[in-house]
Amino acid sequence: MPQNTIIMSWSKCKIEIGKTGDSDEMATSLSSIGTIKDKSTALSTEDGEVLEARATGGVVVATEEGEHVYTVTTRVMEMDFETEAGLTGATLDAEKKELTVKTNIVSGDYSMKLTPKNMGAIGIKAPKCHVSFKPGSSEEEGSFVDVTFKILATADGVLYKKFKVAASDWS
Repeated sequence: MPQNTIIMSWSKCKIEIGKTGDSDEMATSLSSIGTIKDKSTALSTEDGEVLEARATGGVVVATEEGEHVYTVTTRVMEMDFETEAGLTGATLDAEKKELTVKTNIVSGDYSMKLTPKNMGAIGIKAPKCHVSFKPGSSEEEGSFVDVTFKILATADGVLYKKFKVAASDWS
């Protein structure tokens, strides 16, 4: 049995997004979400719903666990107005360099591709995500947006695909 070389998916990464396609297909056009704060990106898993059947006396006689909830979180530093307007529907006046925000709710589903920097490392492509958008600002970090991608199952049941990073993923 051949031994695989381990290539870690740590350090620098990029996240690209685009509107989910018809029939929950991966977006055909992806664009960068912006500059990601160091060590702010993570894929986490929460337990799914657990169902239990109990007999008299509280004895568990059957149990079933539902699908886990997968979430990618990241912090984008100084997100550009065009990206923010695209996500939230804010109105951009490019001449005045002003963005008029009426909501921070992101409408519709988005595809997300998370690509680590190391060639051969494992990235993920999620065709359908609910996006949460939380802007903030501090003296220490300046303007930032915390973005959360809650990965949703597509119409044909796909949550995400894993891929091995190639040079073309960074071109």
